[in-house]
Amino acid sequence: MSLFGAKRCCLCGTNIGVRPKKKLPCGLLCEKCSHKLSPFVKSQKFVSQDLLKSHIAYREENTKLLEKFQITRIIGEKERLVIDDWNKLFLFADRDKWSDRQPDVFHFDQVTGFDQYIESIDSMDYYESSSGIEKYVPSGSVNYNFQFTLTIDSPWFDVISMQINKDELNTNTIDCREYRQYVKILNEVKETFRPYYRIKKKVS
Repeated sequence: MSLFGAKRCCLCGTNIGVRPKKKLPCGLLCEKCSHKLSPFVKSQKFVSQDLLKSHIAYREENTKLLEKFQITRIIGEKERLVIDDWNKLFLFADRDKWSDRQPDVFHFDQVTGFDQYIESIDSMDYYESSSGIEKYVPSGSVNYNFQFTLTIDSPWFDVISMQINKDELNTNTIDCREYRQYVKILNEVKETFRPYYRIKKKVS
């Protein structure tokens, strides 16, 4: 035993020293095992090793879905909703490639509800662009963000939200081409999953 005491991964039993990669309510994880967890699941959920092992089994099954995934549509500019219309599957990714962190793959019929939200930032308010530069909205115009939320039927997730635009849309009219295009994209997402809704639930 080391001076500070041996610390082992609660999943694989590897000695991980004094600085574990991730702390869970049920124990500590090494770096390799920490990458097996879904990026959408909060650490506080794993209150027992049985729950942790059940999640890892789910992730292994999820790998099989990812192997057969065929991209037919990609929605979004920074965050992305990636759709496989052939197999009725979808996933979320923050870039075109997701090899470094396995995404969760969902079936269409796991979607139980949809909600959309168009955020507005009034004239002369300050905001931060994607490049980190603080700006203000010119007088007489408004900045908009376009977001949606899906309610998910899963033991690991309740809701997943996404913003489809990368930077705020600045406009003095909602009748502009860009505004209409973002609303069209929100409607595309809604109509994609509408046949599978089983619970009429508005998410705030």
